[in-house]
Amino acid sequence: MDSWSNGYVSDIEYLPGFYVEQTPGHLLLSCLLNGFEPPFSGDRFTYCELGCGQGNTANIIAAANPNATVVAVDFNPAHIARARQAAEAAGLTNIQFFEEGFADLIHRTGLPEFDIVSLHGVWSWIGEEDRKDVTTFLKKAVKPGGLVAVTYNAMPGWATTLPIQHLLMDFARFSHETSDKRVVDGLDFIDRLRAAGSYAANDEALLKQIRGGDKVAPDRAVYLAHEYLNQNWRPLYHSETASMLAEAKLGFIGSATLLETFPDLMLRPDQREILNSVPAGSFRETVKDYLTNRRFRRDVFVRGPRKLTDSERDAWLENVGLAATITAEAAKLVLDVPVGTAELPKDHYHPVFEALAARPHTLRELADLPPLRNLAGAPSMVELAGILAGTSQAILLPWGLSNRGLTEQVLRYNVRATAEVFEQRAAHTAIALPLSGGGMSLPTMDALVYFGITGGRATSDEELVELLYRKLSAGKVPLMKDGAVVSEPEAVRAMIVESVAWGLQHRVPLWKQLGAIF
Repeated sequence: MDSWSNGYVSDIEYLPGFYVEQTPGHLLLSCLLNGFEPPFSGDRFTYCELGCGQGNTANIIAAANPNATVVAVDFNPAHIARARQAAEAAGLTNIQFFEEGFADLIHRTGLPEFDIVSLHGVWSWIGEEDRKDVTTFLKKAVKPGGLVAVTYNAMPGWATTLPIQHLLMDFARFSHETSDKRVVDGLDFIDRLRAAGSYAANDEALLKQIRGGDKVAPDRAVYLAHEYLNQNWRPLYHSETASMLAEAKLGFIGSATLLETFPDLMLRPDQREILNSVPAGSFRETVKDYLTNRRFRRDVFVRGPRKLTDSERDAWLENVGLAATITAEAAKLVLDVPVGTAELPKDHYHPVFEALAARPHTLRELADLPPLRNLAGAPSMVELAGILAGTSQAILLPWGLSNRGLTEQVLRYNVRATAEVFEQRAAHTAIALPLSGGGMSLPTMDALVYFGITGGRATSDEELVELLYRKLSAGKVPLMKDGAVVSEPEAVRAMIVESVAWGLQHRVPLWKQLGAIF
């Protein structure tokens, strides 16, 4: 760690990542599902990300929303350098990156009032003074009616892990290795303690979960260092967060985890009975965390929440669109949820998946499908949006089916992002989607197919296969199948052929619908 980092891990960069819960359309829907008016209604909005890391999410939002104004801040100069490089390479002119700590940021002038401010992986990893500086900035920078999305490690879910984190921190103080090596060595040391009967490290399953398996992968080690080795790391109770943000006149409205809008999926009947006996407010949310042993929260706050009637909410929702991310045959009707499993009625959802397989639809169009029109208990627009987007079986189109086509900036950003997979600078990547106003994470082979069609300009299946084979042979990306590296040339080629065929059939039509490809 460096002297300027104030105890935050800075000797290794944080992993690049895209987080859909931070995107404007997702947060707009979160407001609506929770019955509150969103902070904006069109694609001309102001957005700020605090602690933006390498800038992936902020750049994707800027690329997909050319009429928006985006500001992103991080104190790590390496992160900001990478973020600016990506924005400049794509020709993005609607985004600014600032290398500043939160104490400096509160004195910056010339910034707009923001419709949205988001913080991912920041709030419970910084010290109390930094949280106060963030609150001061929010009080100054969020417009009346504006939204703040904050994610953080939550109590009491982390209670059993606190001794392990403390041990890792103490161990790291005596090591001169880089932080990713420190955390791996620390876990090995804790394993020795467990074998010797240590009470504080006796949970073998928990330690394996932290490692991500029997062995810590390189990317996992970087993540664990940033997760566990920050000097001021502290999981927070919801009531603590709500109390502090109330000083910026921010009121809690709900979760950005869309499935949490549906209590039947999150709590058993006896748990709901207990919760309903508690007065609404931050204490009820904290009690909910005790009932579910929640470890991570995605809270949404608004500076002056304005309730909507059901008819007002539906008027907003009816023009919101959905585009399927899966085929109708692959639709998942049995969901894994905190209460166990929940099954979506086939006669309710099969017509919806069939319609979305043909083209994107607005929520009003889906609710009015002939098979659902007079069907008892047919899903409402609230349910359709929350369930399908919440299970990642559909992507939100917050501005309906309007024609927001592919721009040169989006194409340049996406080509660069997918090309980086060949160099193994990112184990996975994400592309900007103009029609969603957000983005989409791509596994390795999907990213390679996207690059081959756009950056590689392959015009036939055979040309695409050969291009990807050459690139993979010369690059650093190991192909994985069933947890093992695929290295035999014929096996690599067969895997590419299979992935190209699948991608052309299932992914390219979706990318075209969402304005990510010509």
